[in-house]
Amino acid sequence: MQESGNRPLDGQVVAITGASSGLGERMARAASAAGASVVVAARRVERLRDLAGELPSATAVRCDVAVDEDRVRLIETALDRYGRLDGLVNNAGVSEPGPASREAVETFRRQLEINLVAPFALAALAARAMRELPGSARSIVNVSSIMGLRSTAPMPEAGYVASKAGLIGLTRELASQWGRHRIRVNALAPGFFPSEMTDGLVSADGGAPHWITGGTPLGRLGRPEDLDGALVFLLSAAASFVTGHTLVVDGGFTTR
Repeated sequence: MQESGNRPLDGQVVAITGASSGLGERMARAASAAGASVVVAARRVERLRDLAGELPSATAVRCDVAVDEDRVRLIETALDRYGRLDGLVNNAGVSEPGPASREAVETFRRQLEINLVAPFALAALAARAMRELPGSARSIVNVSSIMGLRSTAPMPEAGYVASKAGLIGLTRELASQWGRHRIRVNALAPGFFPSEMTDGLVSADGGAPHWITGGTPLGRLGRPEDLDGALVFLLSAAASFVTGHTLVVDGGFTTR
């Protein structure tokens, strides 16, 4: 992540959920390096404070995205601290793999609540704020997954797949409804990356089952920096005519 005098997110304020570790932390660093002030949100506030302390303009907010009051506080903090909100990255999510025949309804419902309902609620709050702010860049990025585009037999997780597929559909619908307000809504669909969520399946040194690496035309796992450009693009003016789109970053896994 290189900084320059002409950065694509200069002057923007971007809120990012699930930012205490993994891809969310990396996204916060990427947005910051691109010039944005970032409002980083997650439940593990100590990690957030450490992250915020390393960035030039950042605010940490404890936020359980499944809690109404926490979602409201996240958006209000961005507005109170910076006076504007240009971007929202709905990154927080959970995965609880297991055969559908043994997946409890409550487990299924919990994944929908965090991975689909919470992004909708946060997007609605952000959209209302953006509409009232002249000059807002007005970009929402929902972090879905390639699992929202196709099933992967070695990884049975009905709740996660349903929630991420729903998030892609929600992205298209919100883009259609909010385009007249100049609010762009897009999705990222990462492939397999090392993270807390994939711990035990893939490793930080690139180790992964053959069905993943062998099924990926580029022959490797994603690296955290592989998402930097895609995220910054969707948040920036370079994507000013892009909405309702799902940008897949998977090394070609979904081509097979």
